[in-house]
Amino acid sequence: MRIHASDHETTVTARGTHGPAVLLVHSLGLDRRMWDPVLDRLATGRRVFAYDVRGHGSAAGAPLPFTMAAAGADLVAVLDALELGIAHVAGLSLGGAIAQTAAVAAPGRFASLTLLGAPDRPVPAAFEERARIAETAGMEPLVGPTLERWFTAAALEADTEGVRYARDCVTSFDPVTWASIWRGYGGLDVYQRLRGFPAPALALAGEADASITIDGMAAIAARIGGGAKLEVVPGAPHIQTLERPDEVADALDRFLPAEIDIP
Repeated sequence: MRIHASDHETTVTARGTHGPAVLLVHSLGLDRRMWDPVLDRLATGRRVFAYDVRGHGSAAGAPLPFTMAAAGADLVAVLDALELGIAHVAGLSLGGAIAQTAAVAAPGRFASLTLLGAPDRPVPAAFEERARIAETAGMEPLVGPTLERWFTAAALEADTEGVRYARDCVTSFDPVTWASIWRGYGGLDVYQRLRGFPAPALALAGEADASITIDGMAAIAARIGGGAKLEVVPGAPHIQTLERPDEVADALDRFLPAEIDIP
């Protein structure tokens, strides 16, 4: 479905007809299809929604510059458009950073927060370098290094469906928008601001994540406090859903409440 989010329109994929609401936020450079491998599993006893973040997919025409504040406000606007007063929110990488930004601004809209390989502070030098390369040389030199950060060597060698989808997304990404998103990402400002978060929280670390280590995700869970949980997804790289979807779905299924169907 098409919905209005702040200053632009985006598209939402919906699965499930009853139960708690779950909102999924994708990583930088991909789109809502990143969640396709886990949607049907999560939709058993839940209503699950995945949307395109501004600058991505169907929301590629959203106004620039990209800022974390705007992306966080978009998440709340999506909840409003879907008439969801509260939802379980899960975000991967940039999606988790956006979810944290929204959680700082509007904690009452969160039934829970799940972070998959998501930072709580930026790496300004690396982010600026990725922006600069796109501006000066286009997307081609970014494709290989990006996929190497996102996937295991085995998946890249096999050229899996997930790898091909991600390659297509990055190759076709608008360089100006890419640069703006990375610079906006550098404005992430949630470090130590979620301590005392009132809802349950889960940090999902990929065992093979080259971008954010298990120790890094454990530290984020500790900074949230309040009993925030840490789980490790066996064998998972940074883009967990495209290489280890069953394991990710298992972890989310254990954490997220569901409405039990009674025959």
